[in-house]
Amino acid sequence: MSLAKMLRYNFVVIKVNYLIRGSLIIITLLLVMVLIVSSDWLPLNRLIIQYHSSLDAGDKLAAAGLLAQAAKYSSNNFEFLEEAGLLAMEAGDTASAKYYLQQVHEQKFLSSAGLTALGDIAFQEGNTDEAIKLWNAAITLNDNKETYMKLVTAYRQTGNWRYAIQTQRDLIVLEPNNLENNYQLGLMLAVTEPETSLAYLALASESDPPINPSLNSFVRDLRSAINRGDPAYPFMISGQEMAAMGEWELALIAFRYATELNPAYAEAWAYLGESFQQTGRDGKKELENALKIDPDSTAANTLMAIYWQRLKRYDLALVYLYAATKADENNAALQVEIGNTLGLMGNIPAAETHYQLATNMDPNNPIYWIALANYYIRYEIDIKDKAAAAARKAVILAPNDPRSLDTLAQIYLLQENPILAERFLDRALDADVHYAPAHIHSGLASILIGNPLYSNPYAGLLNHYF
Repeated sequence: MSLAKMLRYNFVVIKVNYLIRGSLIIITLLLVMVLIVSSDWLPLNRLIIQYHSSLDAGDKLAAAGLLAQAAKYSSNNFEFLEEAGLLAMEAGDTASAKYYLQQVHEQKFLSSAGLTALGDIAFQEGNTDEAIKLWNAAITLNDNKETYMKLVTAYRQTGNWRYAIQTQRDLIVLEPNNLENNYQLGLMLAVTEPETSLAYLALASESDPPINPSLNSFVRDLRSAINRGDPAYPFMISGQEMAAMGEWELALIAFRYATELNPAYAEAWAYLGESFQQTGRDGKKELENALKIDPDSTAANTLMAIYWQRLKRYDLALVYLYAATKADENNAALQVEIGNTLGLMGNIPAAETHYQLATNMDPNNPIYWIALANYYIRYEIDIKDKAAAAARKAVILAPNDPRSLDTLAQIYLLQENPILAERFLDRALDADVHYAPAHIHSGLASILIGNPLYSNPYAGLLNHYF
């Protein structure tokens, strides 16, 4: 190649290189300009920084809002929105939480945690069926004991006991040695499958401290009832135990089974009527049926009396209470109930006779001495003599019972002796720190000890409230 040709070739190569280099610079500058002008990176980065700052400051609601904004600029928008929903939920803003989580749910991208949270919101809003649907979806993604427990509660609330029992079983599969879970399953089975319930209740009875102090005796009574051969009787025993525990929905199931298995079981019908009342229904028809089967039934007459008491028809209540005493003349509890009803009718002198009769029938039972003392306290009668004597008798019989100690303390409060009252209230709270009346009266005693103007008008005030 000639020199001239070589020079021309080099010139072309250099020119081409400059063009390529220039093009690359221009393209790079254009890319930078595009990033600056139109990219999501800068606002996303800014929002993420602000989000972390809000979290560090403990402002979860602000952090949720920032993360929801960041979702608009991120390819991880569903993850950001779900996290925003969970943060809003933790912050107590369920409306925002629902808005964020619902957007993700519509695209079927919610995790187990998100589905659970959305179910929680539905449950709070009263939409139990939707909550159940969401929680079930959550546990298909991830078994979680808290979600199972929520499902059990929801099924019980809707009366779907078959699913409640099955879900409780699933929970035990997750935690087979959890005594509380076994206990809860045992209770549900006690009113549906009494014999099956024994294994779970017996296991729960081994807990220390005991889950339920009366559980051992319940297991014994239930086993005895099963061995008795009367198919309705185990349900009657289970129902009465549930009623004593305040588990009236469970009690209702048991008593209903008892009446179905033995339609002539008067007591079962009576308790079924009471269960209906306790769960917001009427129950009168069931009570009438019980009395039709056995007009002399103590349970049926007593529960019918309570029915009329609730309607403030004390005259009708007395009719059934007197009928009950004919069938059970030595029942001290009935005498207390008659005294209470007479007092509600305004016949206070006649009421005293029945309270005293109860203590005569069962003189070693502190409950009836407490009832007698409370009668005097309620109507401000013979506080210094009869009331004090009854309360002291109760304390002698039950020196560590917070009820007897609290009753005597009230007597001393009414006698304007808050210092002595405080001593008995301290003993009552030592016996049971959770006994609410003693806390109330202890607070009152403390106020009165520091009040030199304490005088008789306070006694009337105390009676009025307590």
